[in-house]
Amino acid sequence: MEPQNEQHRFPLQNESHGTRRRRFLHPYLQLSISIILTAAAQIFLKIGVDIRLGAPGYGFLVSLWIWTGISAILLSLFSWLYALKSVPLIVAFNLAATNHILVAIGAWAFLGEKITQQRWLGICLVALGAFFIARPSIRAEEKL
Repeated sequence: MEPQNEQHRFPLQNESHGTRRRRFLHPYLQLSISIILTAAAQIFLKIGVDIRLGAPGYGFLVSLWIWTGISAILLSLFSWLYALKSVPLIVAFNLAATNHILVAIGAWAFLGEKITQQRWLGICLVALGAFFIARPSIRAEEKL
């Protein structure tokens, strides 16, 4: 009897791994990851800068929060570049405006910053704009 290799013994397992990988590498998911990481980086950097270490000059650079923010920005960049391979720049850049929404909500939730009614209105307008930009691109992709 001939030994079977792993791929023939477990075809569903390998197939599902490939499907998961393809879903993870979907350009719009990568764009979303980039936007979320950029917003998170801004929160991390704000926390890191606000920490008073007593060191003069650039002493805040020893903060773990700062380095976490820098790492998030770098990971965001890689996701952004991957997404740009397939997503039109005008769509990607306009969807990246949702970053303003995430930063505002993150500052409110994690930093205790106040959001006035006027800013809430602005957040809603940005969300509405992102919706109108994303909608036609999703329909166009469905036709492909």
